Amino acid sequence: MEKPLLVHKHENLLYGLCILTTISLVFYLLISIVGVIIFAILAVISLLSHAISMAHIQVNSVRIKETQFPDLYSKVKELCTKMEISKIPEVYIVESGGILNAFATRIFGLFGKNMVILYSDFVDISLDSKGNELDYVIAHELSHIKRNHVVKSLLVFPAMWIPFIGVSYSRMAEYTCDRMAAYYTNNPADAINGLLILAVGRRLYKDVNLTEYQEQYNDKKGIFVTLAELLSTHPPIPKRIQEIETLMFGIPTVPLISRGKQTFAILFIVFFLFPIAVAGLTFVGIMAIEKINFFDEFPIPTEYTPLMEAAQEGDVDKVNELVNEGANPNEMNEFEENALFIAIVNEHKEVVQILLDHGADPNLQDSYGWTPLMSAVMTENIEIGKMLLEAGADPLLTDVDDMSSLDHAEELQSSEYVNLLNDYVNK
Repeated sequence: MEKPLLVHKHENLLYGLCILTTISLVFYLLISIVGVIIFAILAVISLLSHAISMAHIQVNSVRIKETQFPDLYSKVKELCTKMEISKIPEVYIVESGGILNAFATRIFGLFGKNMVILYSDFVDISLDSKGNELDYVIAHELSHIKRNHVVKSLLVFPAMWIPFIGVSYSRMAEYTCDRMAAYYTNNPADAINGLLILAVGRRLYKDVNLTEYQEQYNDKKGIFVTLAELLSTHPPIPKRIQEIETLMFGIPTVPLISRGKQTFAILFIVFFLFPIAVAGLTFVGIMAIEKINFFDEFPIPTEYTPLMEAAQEGDVDKVNELVNEGANPNEMNEFEENALFIAIVNEHKEVVQILLDHGADPNLQDSYGWTPLMSAVMTENIEIGKMLLEAGADPLLTDVDDMSSLDHAEELQSSEYVNLLNDYVNK
């Protein structure tokens, strides 16, 4: 009999789409140094975490070998021969605490060894039933290795960040492995039983009415059912059973309905209508905010006046020129800074003196009650403090926290300033 086409018809197509998506994402990351660093760190952490996890399994679980569970090893070896897998992967049985699962992996991605992990409860079920359900499970995981799905998934991992794209490829890969497992074990009934175990558990799977179970999928037609399917890495079990029946028998027990229209509607909403709606709402929101003058409560800072700029730079000649031309040394910007405050903070003593000589108010307070003298205390510049005091600065003026310049000096434990201010108060 001619070997049927085992690879699902959409697997390679979706893998190509994932490659294009990954290339696009990596390109955008490369133009951002921060993005590249974050991506590299996450990749290293993921790789090391996976390697440590696999090392834990290798040390604590039981490896199937010729001298350890020889019957199971013979199954693995026989299937590898049928599937033309030249190197038998390491197979381990892991205590699963009731979880029914198995998976194939590869340590260190591109450069490591292949492994198959069988959860103990699945092995127990097969041994208890004296059936071949486990053959299907092993063949399914070997198919992942034969198709190199682990490495391929690593290469297109960034595509998993995009809704629906990465998981769609994953579902097609699962279909392929189901088809290959059923074909190489040549026992579709046990393959279907293996899937029913995942659906209903170890005790009830043999009593499932398959026709009723398949019809159950057709009865559920809501959009959330379709959405759940599109977001899943594995196809619904009824659809996996249909793939096996179609491959092995030519026709399924129950033809399952297509959710193509709902799928198209969801993708249209997510990738077309939703972005348009977000852009539109953003535009309307900005227009509304501007119309009600919302930003009036949050003034955008303007540039310093020429006098403020000169004070910041300590440009004595420019400051002299500007004040002689009539520049107001007490003019404040939106943050209630004036040239005197700026000169004090930058400790430009000559500029401070010029501004005081030309009418800068040494007791000018902002809305928080902050005075030029308080700023001088914070810089701990004694000479500027003396200039301000000589110009009439009051060391007992308080801010909104009811603290004076003297209180601030004491809080800073600046003994020199405390003595200076106390001497001035006690005059």
